[in-house]
This record gives sequence, C-alpha cells and structure tokens, in this order.
Amino acid sequence: MDRRWAALIALVGVVVASGCATIAPYEREALARPEMQMESGTGLSELLDHSVAVREASTGGFGGAGGGCGCN
Repeated sequence: MDRRWAALIALVGVVVASGCATIAPYEREALARPEMQMESGTGLSELLDHSVAVREASTGGFGGAGGGCGCN
C-alpha cells in the first residue's frame, strides 16, 4: 500500500510540473496575438452589454468615460 501512495504522489507531481512552461521572449509575440485572447472581439462583449442593459433596464457603467461632473 505504501508503494501505491508513493506512485500516486509521483504521478500527481509529474502532472502538476508538466503544466509549467518557460516562454522565450521571441515566443511571447505569438501568444500575444489577438487570436489568442479570451475575448476575440467578435461582438460578444457588445452582445453581453446589451443583454445586461435590457435585463437591468439601464445602460452604461461599463466604460471609463466621464469624471463625475455630469458634463459628458
């Protein structure tokens, strides 16, 4: 039984360690491409904003515009 626990711990260690990777600086360009982003800009965020506005019966609050003075 002790050997099984050691093998299980070793297996878990290998699986956890395999998720770590070192990225060279020249490889970061490929990972920073727009296709690799979680939000691809296909209009999904606009659709989500619209659905929130319809559900909450209000709009706005998603951008950084305005300074609170009411002049925007």
